[in-house]
Amino acid sequence: MKKRLAFALGLAAVLLAAAYGLRYAEDAGWLGADGARRAMQMLIGLGLAAYANTMPKQLGAARGSPRAESSTQAALRVGGWSFVLAGLAYAALWAFAPLPLADVASMAIVVAAIVATLGYGFWTFTACRRVGRGPASR
Repeated sequence: MKKRLAFALGLAAVLLAAAYGLRYAEDAGWLGADGARRAMQMLIGLGLAAYANTMPKQLGAARGSPRAESSTQAALRVGGWSFVLAGLAYAALWAFAPLPLADVASMAIVVAAIVATLGYGFWTFTACRRVGRGPASR
């Protein structure tokens, strides 16, 4: 728990320091408003990818059947992959796409990752419950 909290707080500190540094660079005239906005959004996307990379490692102690633990691990892996890819795509859009496209497409990519993760989680846990039922429980 302490390791995850330290990572999250470190990531938050990096983002806050970057926001301060970008604001300073913008006020000093080193960056335009679009450049500072793009840089911050790219850091947010990379932060999402970094944090999502820890998702499969957050299983914890076994509390259920081996089948349920396997399903949980599979759901965490799919969520981790989908959010890592979404974070990288988010950062790439803000780096290279026109601003109006980056605004809309970056949100759509994150929503797609959420839907994919929730959909896979729902599917795998309902499959787990169907397999766990025997003829006597129907």
